[in-house]
Amino acid sequence: MKEFENSPAKIDITNIDGQINPSFVGSHTDYQLQTISEEEYPKPSGLLRGTSASNSSFQVLYEAAAGEDSHGITFAPPPPAPSSAFAHNQQQHHQSNDRPAHERQSSVLDPMSDRVSTILVWQNLVVFTREDEKKLCFKRCLSKNAQPKSKRLLHNVSGAITGGLWAVMGPSGSGKSTLLNTLACRLDVNTTFTGEMRLNGAPYDNAELKRIAGYVMQDDLLNGYLTVEETLMYTAELRLPRTFTNEQRKQRVDEVLDELGLTHARHDIIGVQSKRGISGSERKRVCVGMQLLSRPQLLFLDEPTTGLDSVTALDLLYILHALAHGKSQDKAVTIVCSIHQPQAKIFNLFDSIVLLKAGHIMYQGSRKQSIEVFRAAGFPCPLFTNPADHLLDVITPPKPNQENSDAIPLTIEQQNSVDQALIKAQPAIEIDLNMGLNKRVGQMANLPRNPPWHKQIRILFRRNLQEQYRKKILIITSVFQTIIMAVLIGTVFLHIGTSQTSILRRQPVLFFCIINQGVFGALTVINSFPVERTLTLRERAAGTYFASAYFVAKILSDTLVQLPIPIVFSCVVYYLIGLQPEAAKFFIFMIFIILCSVTSTSMALMISALCRTTALSVTVLPMLLELTRLFGGFFVPPINVPGYLSWIDALSYIKYAFVGAALNELEGLRLNCNGVAVTIVNATYNITAQCTTNGEALIKLRGYEYINIGGCIGVLLSFIIFCRFWAFIGVRFLKH
Repeated sequence: MKEFENSPAKIDITNIDGQINPSFVGSHTDYQLQTISEEEYPKPSGLLRGTSASNSSFQVLYEAAAGEDSHGITFAPPPPAPSSAFAHNQQQHHQSNDRPAHERQSSVLDPMSDRVSTILVWQNLVVFTREDEKKLCFKRCLSKNAQPKSKRLLHNVSGAITGGLWAVMGPSGSGKSTLLNTLACRLDVNTTFTGEMRLNGAPYDNAELKRIAGYVMQDDLLNGYLTVEETLMYTAELRLPRTFTNEQRKQRVDEVLDELGLTHARHDIIGVQSKRGISGSERKRVCVGMQLLSRPQLLFLDEPTTGLDSVTALDLLYILHALAHGKSQDKAVTIVCSIHQPQAKIFNLFDSIVLLKAGHIMYQGSRKQSIEVFRAAGFPCPLFTNPADHLLDVITPPKPNQENSDAIPLTIEQQNSVDQALIKAQPAIEIDLNMGLNKRVGQMANLPRNPPWHKQIRILFRRNLQEQYRKKILIITSVFQTIIMAVLIGTVFLHIGTSQTSILRRQPVLFFCIINQGVFGALTVINSFPVERTLTLRERAAGTYFASAYFVAKILSDTLVQLPIPIVFSCVVYYLIGLQPEAAKFFIFMIFIILCSVTSTSMALMISALCRTTALSVTVLPMLLELTRLFGGFFVPPINVPGYLSWIDALSYIKYAFVGAALNELEGLRLNCNGVAVTIVNATYNITAQCTTNGEALIKLRGYEYINIGGCIGVLLSFIIFCRFWAFIGVRFLKH
């Protein structure tokens, strides 16, 4: 394998105007399988005679003698070497550069063609994972000599994407997704690379690439409460140029729906777990359509056929093939997709392939020439065999069959000989990093800008409200639940009055009201950010909107939906309990209930944004809720809090909401004694009375006078700002 690592990059990127390699004409495999287009690829003139139709994927004979140069492998005699054919094709390619522009436009695989607007080249690319910094820090605490571990995923690979429909193939773990993510600048935080990548002859980054490229992830994650047309329309509003009118965006959406065959499902909901929506194939096409709205020049797809049956997978690839061979220049898209083991019909739809094995490129170039290269190396494709299966079987021979004891697996040396034979059967072409430099002129200069920040907020705000409306059953349930709790609390503490016995009931009911809204508000949003996290990261990676626009729109919509809950609660519970019947005190009580609910929601949002997962969030939240309830000013009054725990008491938002509500209720409260005598023991130290005549005495007794109502409101507002600031930090910077 060392020899293979040091071997020069072997790549075919010419793909010669759709002309058939003369040596490939005699291959029986391409004759069996239907070609993409009879006009694009002429029919083979005949079949090779005398070709062995063995059922094995490749023919290997094991020699009994050891120590031979071929490591015990004798390859089947190959047909005539294709070197002359490759040279002939390469000559045709150079001749095509001198043709008039209108002739070159007919070839989507010619790098010099006017139809190919994007050329992606990479050279000496090495991708490796590095150990997580937290784990490495922990190891170094245990041992000073601890060294970081790394694993290579791609080994010094070079290549180019020059137009058409490309397939990145290989067995599991060969590096397909790694290569795709590297080229698309979407590597994980603990994965890095060395080498050079050029986009039309110049280095590029994610910010530049996402303006002209699209990326469709393997799992089709969408907003399940929106319809197909709404999903595409919101994407069009966010990604199309700000100069577009609503009619132009609607027209672009209609075009994409028509191209992808989704017109019949435009009003169907995407679907969630509790409500069935569109099919898996339609979901995948919606994901593709979201990227096609901005008419990208380059489109990446990671395992687009995953989870689809053979019929829907073939239908999707027909659509991708049609997009890659668009009738007009502005609609022709260079498409690169990773795929594991496609069926024969799907394999025949690809123009070019990249074949990977253990992080090495075994073949890159024309799909048609791949069979010829393997035949020249001594591995002809057997009759009635899927070419894709044959290519993968050659580079990854199956394990020995337990039922057939005669089957002998290949050794490492023997498999290296197979790899070397495939490498030597391909012409070596040097990678030109400046390829496509002439196409870069004006490519990025006149790209239209996306909608401004404030418009993104308005669009996302409308989308969130529409999603909330589709989930109105949850809102109705919350309101109904709030009314039930308010009625129960009001009837248990019904008309507490102003007698001496009301003293023992007034503060507990205030505290219970604060706790009720403080806990319920946090529980309703604890999974808000984790559920939307993956979808949000993908939309942001595609350049759909800014993180700040998403956060502001979400906060506004969630707060608007949340506000009716504490308002309804206050209106029901206040007069049932029989608190002071003054309008000013009622509205102050409502303000504290609202602030308590919003503060608890803000704390839950901060926890969910920083913890990133629902499982961790629901583990951390109960502990904080218990601490705020313990130091909420009722079980342990502020005057009795130990000095060494005063910092926890100061961080309890429940305490400020409760103390503020208590001050509002107790100030100006007049209590009757009902025949109970008033006795003051010592006015210098403590006031003890058998009968309390006003609420101010209770304020001093519990130590509530250290802060006023305005101070409580200010502290709660500060809590809200603080928690939401750190929630934004988590949403903005914690991406993985």
